[in-house]
Amino acid sequence: MNNNNIEWTKLAEVNSFQDNPQQLLKIKRDDILVIKDEEKFYAINNRCPHLGLALNVGGCDMKNKTVHCKFHSSDFSFETGEAKEWLNVKGFEKFMMWLFTKFDPDAKKMMTMEPKPVETFHTKVEDDHVWVGIDNSA
Repeated sequence: MNNNNIEWTKLAEVNSFQDNPQQLLKIKRDDILVIKDEEKFYAINNRCPHLGLALNVGGCDMKNKTVHCKFHSSDFSFETGEAKEWLNVKGFEKFMMWLFTKFDPDAKKMMTMEPKPVETFHTKVEDDHVWVGIDNSA
C-alpha cells in the first residue's frame, strides 16, 4: 500500500457514533458503511459483492464482527471484508433459488458465484472526526 495514493475524506464527528454506531455515509457516488466497534472504526462498501444490494439493511453482528446481507444470507467481516457465509439460503428461499436456476442461466451464474470479499477502506480519527481513505492505486 502506498499512502501517497490514499484520498482521505472527512465524514462524520466521532461523537455522532455514540448513539448510532453504524452509519451510511457517502463519498462521491459510493455509499460507505462506517461501523464503530468499541473505539475502532471500520469502513466498507455498502454494496454486497454478490449482486450489489445494500448491506446496511441486514445489520451488524458486533460479537462476530460481521455485516449481514439479508437478501441472499451472506455475512462479511467488517474488519477484513472476508466472506464468512456465502449464499447461505434455507427453506423456501432455497427452493425458489433452485427453481430460478433451472430455468434462467443468468440466475444459475449468480447463485453459483464463488465467494467474494466486500471492499474495505482505511479509517482514521483526526480533529474529532472519522476520516475514510480510499486507495486510488488499484
